[in-house]
Amino acid sequence: MKPVGARRSKRWKVALHLVALALGAAAAHNPPRSAWTLISAPAATPRAHPVVATAEPPGAVPADPQTAVSARIDAVEPAPTVLKPQLEDRSRGAEPDPLGERYRDGLIITGSTPHRLILFTFDDGPDPRTTPLLLDRLDESGVKAVFFLVASRMTGATPIERHQIAIAREIARRGHLIGGHTLDHVQLPLLDDEQVEHQLDESERIFLHAVGGIPKLFRPPFGAHSERVDQHLVAHGYTPVLWNLGAGDFQVRTTDEVFDIWLKVLERREREHGDRGGIILLHDTYAWSVDAFERIYAYLQAQNCVLLERGEELYDVVDDLAFFYVPRGDADEEVEAPPARPPAEVLAARQAALRERTARRCKSLASAF
Repeated sequence: MKPVGARRSKRWKVALHLVALALGAAAAHNPPRSAWTLISAPAATPRAHPVVATAEPPGAVPADPQTAVSARIDAVEPAPTVLKPQLEDRSRGAEPDPLGERYRDGLIITGSTPHRLILFTFDDGPDPRTTPLLLDRLDESGVKAVFFLVASRMTGATPIERHQIAIAREIARRGHLIGGHTLDHVQLPLLDDEQVEHQLDESERIFLHAVGGIPKLFRPPFGAHSERVDQHLVAHGYTPVLWNLGAGDFQVRTTDEVFDIWLKVLERREREHGDRGGIILLHDTYAWSVDAFERIYAYLQAQNCVLLERGEELYDVVDDLAFFYVPRGDADEEVEAPPARPPAEVLAARQAALRERTARRCKSLASAF
């Protein structure tokens, strides 16, 4: 942990950072239409600057918000045990782990990788209008993803929220990973310490009732975090998961726009940072995002036919965070995980199997025309 004096030396930046985060929140509710605006936005480089918020900001969580949520949670029949998906993790020979227990207390994951590893993640659900359809399409594609769920959607106060609890359980049953995304999608650096703890504690309480356990993966809304917030996350044993391949689906309204932005971000990340793959951020609350997943996946499959002919590394859509995760150990809370570089023998084995499958698929496609 850094000395106190070093932390205090950063406080002259606080006002500017608060303004920047406030503008980010406004942009999320009044999004710009330009794809180029997004390409230079935090979706591509999600780390926020450290912020210290001591006073209660406007619109923050009330001083005593506990009672408002507690009665609603207590009315929900709790899940008897941690839900386990039917599909075992064959690659690790481990028991199914939908809440990411084996990935607890890790360094901050950014998604950076020089390899063509791709992990799909979805924020802000569950949503009965779109999440079930996405789950079906993930099944059809054979893809496992990570879902970062907003806990307040699962308090059980309404029939819709009870339905959303059922969807959360279905996400786990189908073999996907579940992570936390705060109680009600607030920017944590804008809250004081007590309010941050409320966001985390109440979320954990809701998850215990909804899915029978507490996720150990955590994505801060808007990617906004700080050294102070990171301390809270470490105290709860979370592994923060950011992203490097944003798609701007909360800023646009069509599948074509989402795909075009994602492709531009992918190309820019390789050109400027050497990232040929990484963690994709989408939202399972938009119909165009569900369609964009299919578009992006189809593009990766088509590109693999081209890359196979060139003898290059293929895009490998991975099932979970194994390639990106690094245990924290004694590292400071703000330390980021290094870019994902699997051991050479692991990468070679995966690529060999992938090349064989891709060769069969591409040959089958070619013979159909």
